Amino acid sequence: MNLVVKEMCIYTQEDLRKLQHSMYLTFLKEPRLYFDVAAEKCNASRNTISKYWRQGIDEEVFYPSQIRLKMYENRKEYLYLIQNDSAHKLYSYFKQQKDIIYMSYASGKFDILLQTSKPLEVLPDRTLFHGSRSNYIYPLTPYCSYEDALERMERLLEQEQKKSKIKVEYPDEPPEKGSSHYGWMIYPYVKYDLSVGFTKIVKALHISFPTFFKGLDYLLNISTVLLPYYPLGFRLYSQHFLLFWSDYEEFLCESFGHLPCHTSIVKVNDALLMYISIEKGLLEKRLFQFCFELGDLGYIDRFWSSIPIYHWKPDVPELTRTSTA
Repeated sequence: MNLVVKEMCIYTQEDLRKLQHSMYLTFLKEPRLYFDVAAEKCNASRNTISKYWRQGIDEEVFYPSQIRLKMYENRKEYLYLIQNDSAHKLYSYFKQQKDIIYMSYASGKFDILLQTSKPLEVLPDRTLFHGSRSNYIYPLTPYCSYEDALERMERLLEQEQKKSKIKVEYPDEPPEKGSSHYGWMIYPYVKYDLSVGFTKIVKALHISFPTFFKGLDYLLNISTVLLPYYPLGFRLYSQHFLLFWSDYEEFLCESFGHLPCHTSIVKVNDALLMYISIEKGLLEKRLFQFCFELGDLGYIDRFWSSIPIYHWKPDVPELTRTSTA
């Protein structure tokens, strides 16, 4: 049995995983929580929480809490899936263009996943799929093994499911909370790390503490918070993009929401695009068998998959950490 000893407390590996899951839930709900308060919520000491949170960041069990913008009538983002024989040249080209939010070089059905803040004026050759995105869906990561998760997903196939489409709307932006001016000013600093020390940001931008929090209030009101969590450590999973066309979209979200690590779901036009992680080994084959069975049972019309190899996004201030999520 693996034991972790800290402050006269003995943690089995299972106890440590439970503690990490508790920290995940706690900091997802309150990203800027002090360690002493988090310790009370997790029923552990401050030093224990501090140690295993930082260790989890170093080992890529956790990534910092982050935000992704919600979509409104006046602000949309666009996704493009491109298959191109000169994908490496296209990848280099887009790195020099403005309005690029994120780009992934992939291997599979498509070679490039491109995300932009404005629609492209000209579609690249062999653009397979594109459209404006919905808000992101980040299922709450459950505490279970990957094998248990797959069993739960497979049991859902034994039940009759109802057709259900996810409706995408672009409402007007809600009344301003806080300050949009300072919100967009601090946005590059907090997008990939909501817990970053505000003192450094205040000094870098020459703003006051109250204006920082006004900006943060604005951003939290128009964003979705996520905390990428990989219980075994990011490198022990293989990542996949999956694109599904289905009349059972809510069922698909429920099914893949059982996966015990970070999952991202977004609707683009008439399809669901997912970013999932699979524990390396025999379980990879089993998850794809689940996808094929979805097709055999009529729950999906078709699906595509690609494996992200590396990604690029515009430079962010040095105060923030890099995230793969």
